[in-house]
Amino acid sequence: MATRSSKVGIRGNSKKFEFIHIDKVMFPGPGYTKGDVLEFYRKIAPLLLPHLRDRPVTVERLPDGVVPGAKRFWQKNIPSYYPDWVPRIKLPTQEGTKVTYALVNDLDTLLYLVNQGALTFHVWLSRIGSLKMPDYVLFDLDLGEAKFFAEVKIALHLRDLLSQRKAEAYVKASGKTGLHVLTPWKGNGNYAAARAWAMQIAQQVVRDLPDLATVDRLKDERRAHVYIDVIQNAMGHHVVPPYVLRAVPEATVSTPLGWDELTARLNPKTFTMSAVLRRITGQKHDLMQALTS
Repeated sequence: MATRSSKVGIRGNSKKFEFIHIDKVMFPGPGYTKGDVLEFYRKIAPLLLPHLRDRPVTVERLPDGVVPGAKRFWQKNIPSYYPDWVPRIKLPTQEGTKVTYALVNDLDTLLYLVNQGALTFHVWLSRIGSLKMPDYVLFDLDLGEAKFFAEVKIALHLRDLLSQRKAEAYVKASGKTGLHVLTPWKGNGNYAAARAWAMQIAQQVVRDLPDLATVDRLKDERRAHVYIDVIQNAMGHHVVPPYVLRAVPEATVSTPLGWDELTARLNPKTFTMSAVLRRITGQKHDLMQALTS
């Protein structure tokens, strides 16, 4: 998968820029270069872009790669020198200042940001046309010191509870050790209503599976329980969408799963860049397409 040349020109939508330093190793363990990362995002773009489109994005940049001591930047405010063809939106913060977010609506913008050292993209749960209304609700299962089978059992129970509420559930590997369960938000309320609804369901899981699940935010209180995190369901907070690379040594990807794949034998670390590209070969549709409508 490695790219061999030192510079490559790309043209798309009548724009042109050069990829630079593509031989730089970004993930020393598996040996993935910056060229590999660019190629991954180029190939995954048809599935990824619908999940990014019109959502304010925060990029996780590691220009020197995922190596010990490497600088890691969480960039919301895009620099003024970015090309004017990069879509953007200026939004106020709670403090009254304004942040200029990039909108990753096309392949050129996606690859331009990767060329700037972005590895992971984090997006709002709402789009610019309705920023106060989330499109979906996230249940982030934090493994902590628990066993993976507990996470699987909780995810399946969440699916059943959501089904009882006539809500469709979708699951993905987070790209690290956890699982994400998502459901389209069909309620009439805003973020506060969505988060309150999610917390009610999370608390029901805790009542049903008290030996496995917790909603305690303090790590010291969780012990060997899986933490069901619904805090990110808030305006201005961001989540990792499907098909995004994670800035971890294994170069794993946030990967949608079929519910039939979700067993205790599943190993989230197997969803590397190369494995996910093989996985999507011939894939007819996005398993999480409902979250993009």
